[in-house]
Amino acid sequence: MNMNKNIIGLSIFIILFLISSCHEEFDEKEVYKKVVYIVHSENMINYFTHPFTGSSTEGFISLYCSGSLMPEKDIDLEIGFDDELIEKYNYIEFENEEAKYVKFLSPEYFNIPSFRVKIKGGEPFGIMPIFVTSEGLSPDTTYVIPLRIIKISDYEISEDLSSILYAIRLENAYSGLYQMTGSLLAEGSTDMPQQVFKDKTLVPIDQFSCRMFVSTENELRENIQTRTVTFSIKADNTIAIKEENDILDLGGSTYNPDRNMISLNYSFLSAGERYEIQEKLIRLEE
Repeated sequence: MNMNKNIIGLSIFIILFLISSCHEEFDEKEVYKKVVYIVHSENMINYFTHPFTGSSTEGFISLYCSGSLMPEKDIDLEIGFDDELIEKYNYIEFENEEAKYVKFLSPEYFNIPSFRVKIKGGEPFGIMPIFVTSEGLSPDTTYVIPLRIIKISDYEISEDLSSILYAIRLENAYSGLYQMTGSLLAEGSTDMPQQVFKDKTLVPIDQFSCRMFVSTENELRENIQTRTVTFSIKADNTIAIKEENDILDLGGSTYNPDRNMISLNYSFLSAGERYEIQEKLIRLEE
């Protein structure tokens, strides 16, 4: 009886030893093909935030080497521009709606110190820094830098994940989504003001200025030129409203940094009649 127990115990030990040895051998061997690709390139376009700061801001793309083990040696990559990617994306997404087309960011607004990237042996990632100057860019245009892996020193380049549209997302300290409550009254009227409500998007114009649609206007591209109001926040948190598009600054507009609240007081024309509105905008959590 004891002999049978010993035999069973020895058998279990041998099986466990063999399993452990197989795992160790498995862990030491590469079981997947090593392929290098651009991270976040699966959707063709990816947005990178570059705020208005008065100077250039840094972003980057990441390049990754797949596999069950880290690369044993350095991988040298060369990145280049891919103009055809812009044409392909615009056709797929917008067809003939040219007003919505993404555009190649002019070289005066960005700097790529080096188009050569190294993934060091023993590491899975390498990065390529990109510096962008946001001042002078329009929030109504999607600017992109089309990039592609064009050369590799070892292993393979992914066929499907080798290119990306590096898209610029503009922002400043005040831009974003807000909840607006307002009081609207026809100029000179003695009636009670109408209470209005709307979630509104404030888009950045520069480091201290934003633009939004007036009152409860529909936020449509075709209304941008005539139905928007632009304002700037000063160092003392008072606000100056730009008088254009038949907008008049009625004074008393302020920014409350403690509550993330913007209070605006202006008038505008609608169907030939002038209206005065007081808006309070509370920033919504993103």
